[in-house]
Amino acid sequence: MNSFDRPLAVVTGATGGIGKAICLRLAEEGYDLLCVYQSKHDEAQRIRRQIIDLGVQCSIMSCDLSDPTSIDLIDQATTRILGEGGRNLKALVNCAALLLGPGFGTATAEQFDTYMSVNVSAPFFLSQSLSRHMISGGSIVNLSSAGAHFSSPGDIIYSMSKSALESMAFHAAEALAGKGIRINTVIPGFTDNGHELFQRPEARHHMGSFAVLGDVSEPEVVAEAVHFLVSGRSSRTTGTTLDVSGGSTLGARPKTAKRVSLKALSDDSQGS
Repeated sequence: MNSFDRPLAVVTGATGGIGKAICLRLAEEGYDLLCVYQSKHDEAQRIRRQIIDLGVQCSIMSCDLSDPTSIDLIDQATTRILGEGGRNLKALVNCAALLLGPGFGTATAEQFDTYMSVNVSAPFFLSQSLSRHMISGGSIVNLSSAGAHFSSPGDIIYSMSKSALESMAFHAAEALAGKGIRINTVIPGFTDNGHELFQRPEARHHMGSFAVLGDVSEPEVVAEAVHFLVSGRSSRTTGTTLDVSGGSTLGARPKTAKRVSLKALSDDSQGS
């Protein structure tokens, strides 16, 4: 299959644990990739080589999604890859996000604006812009978080941004349906993204206590959910959420479990 016949997917946050797994899963299914990342240049090159080894094409680009001009840059890169002759974009996966806080009592206006720029504005305007390259059968998938569904004042701005992202898919679905484009949201729980926290038993136990199925997820589980939502198998699914949090959104966490933000655990880890 030549590149003209292969579907193209744009994935943001491609060098994160979940983003990488999504890119590789789509590449396994024959997608060409445009992998967008911020600063992990060496990791981006490694991912690109892995994807090319799977027999598809991969372009990588670094940009800061807190900068509004990044939307035009990604659109231009997508246009160049699509080229002329009627090739269309098949999928956009909005995976990039700023994580871990800040909390209710310490958040600044600058932090609030930065988090919302990356976690909400960028996915919204990328969806608006790149959906113009899609035809019927195209799909947009946003990555939310179980953190939007339980109280976490220590990570309030992150959680608020993920709530907004879920709302975006709900309200954008009707606007995109006229072109046959679907938009949905995946809700992961705590997922082992390679951060050192996941190697600390006390931190992993804390994160696993939110899920009725126990423990934390692997990125490949989330990637499989994303693949389902961009595939034809979900052709009647739009404006909704696919929860792969292990039951973290059920609110069934033991009352005896400690209440501490993930940012606090991370800060303790860095200080030790």
